[in-house]
Amino acid sequence: MKNITAADLVRLFSTQSVKKNASGEIADRASLKKKRQRLEKDWNVDGLTGREKQAVKRAVSNVLRKGKTYNPEKSKVTDTDRLLLTREMRPSVVLDGLFPERLSKGYWQKLPDRNESTEDVQIDFEGFSFIENPQETLDGLRRIAAAEARCLGVRLNFKDEYCLDVVPFMILVECWKEMVPIFVGGEMDLPMQKVLAAIGVEYALNVRFGGVSDFEDVWAFPLSRRRKAGSTMSKTPYVDVPTRDIATSRFCEAMDEWLGRPEIGLELSESGREKLMNLLGEVLENAERHSDGIRRDGSWSVSGFLARRKRADGKGWSYRASIGIVSVGDSFSESLQRALKDQQDDIENYIRNVRGAGAKQSDETLRTLAAIQDGVTCVREADRDNRGGFGLMDILDFASTLGYTGDGSDKPEVTIISGSSCIQLKENYNRGVAREGEYGARVQWFNNENSAKLPPDPNYVFDLGVKLPGTAISIGFSLDPTYLSKIFDNDG
Repeated sequence: MKNITAADLVRLFSTQSVKKNASGEIADRASLKKKRQRLEKDWNVDGLTGREKQAVKRAVSNVLRKGKTYNPEKSKVTDTDRLLLTREMRPSVVLDGLFPERLSKGYWQKLPDRNESTEDVQIDFEGFSFIENPQETLDGLRRIAAAEARCLGVRLNFKDEYCLDVVPFMILVECWKEMVPIFVGGEMDLPMQKVLAAIGVEYALNVRFGGVSDFEDVWAFPLSRRRKAGSTMSKTPYVDVPTRDIATSRFCEAMDEWLGRPEIGLELSESGREKLMNLLGEVLENAERHSDGIRRDGSWSVSGFLARRKRADGKGWSYRASIGIVSVGDSFSESLQRALKDQQDDIENYIRNVRGAGAKQSDETLRTLAAIQDGVTCVREADRDNRGGFGLMDILDFASTLGYTGDGSDKPEVTIISGSSCIQLKENYNRGVAREGEYGARVQWFNNENSAKLPPDPNYVFDLGVKLPGTAISIGFSLDPTYLSKIFDNDG
């Protein structure tokens, strides 16, 4: 049935709804049952046999139906709509991780069992960004998971004018098909609609943004999600891809387009394209290997956009980029449990040292911080061959170099959320520093001495109150045409 909501369906088919019969009495299930029993007794149904008995039973049923009011709207309901009424809870790594109460016996309710007062729930989001508000944004995703378990109708209102971070929306995509469809629209400004439509989130969520008529001022790195061949459930195969090569190729095409804006006038050389493909390729390969236990067959999603926006002072334009990488499954801390013993021992020694020096973060968060340093990997052969574990520092170098700007308020930032740990790489801690010469291993321990013997700054490395089942990396930076034109040439 077109435009029918979950609440509409429940009202239409509710066993608790009542109708007035010809005598003005309330006809509910109990009264109908008593009336049937009385008629069957009066007409001696038990004393009949064969066809005569069946004919009298049909007559009784006709009498009972006669006083009922037929609702023609029921004929317009599709089989899919009807199935929603009996739909059971679908397991979801993301929803179950964000809101574990969902798994408690009897907590998640079928639609007919939900309270009618929950058909117009409003959830507001402001500052919806892991870069700006990691805890509040994760709390917002948890509220969505909680509403999915018990509400009949929910409106999601996004109060930000612009899309500040693509990653929270990517996480919604990861669990959208597993949620019972109770979401009935909400507020969203046109600039944000443009971004989400351009990168493919609109199609992945199977929603439509009616206000979008053009994609001026938005350049997309389309949403790409790794799925095994033949396993996609997406209506748009363009979104679900089987290999890293497709995603990394799209990334390079996007960067070429971003740098090729007339105001910047640069283009990637073959060597530059190869470097970018290797950079993202290693991060996605790590996601496949680390997030799925010993099978090394995990999934990932990656996306981003460049948007031209008016500067706050009204003077000219800024070019803001957001790139997101999400993997669902094991966190960094959990994956390191499969590292070689020597590496595990080194990490545990680090935790003991900084704990003794006053570190207040959880072991999980300190282990997550260790995981982002150069050379740390849970892949045994990579550890033995001294390869692997360099992708995250490469990402930091990429963001801090490409996103350098003379505007002190618009520096590149990266937020890593893994499990219940958050690491924010920004300001003085926005990149790794080589320990031994130009080509030494890069480390960032989040203290002034960049020392593994001192506690990390709790303003940048901290625990979260909600657990994300996996890892999300939010990268935000601006492209400064003046700066880029100075440090790059067409061979870069």
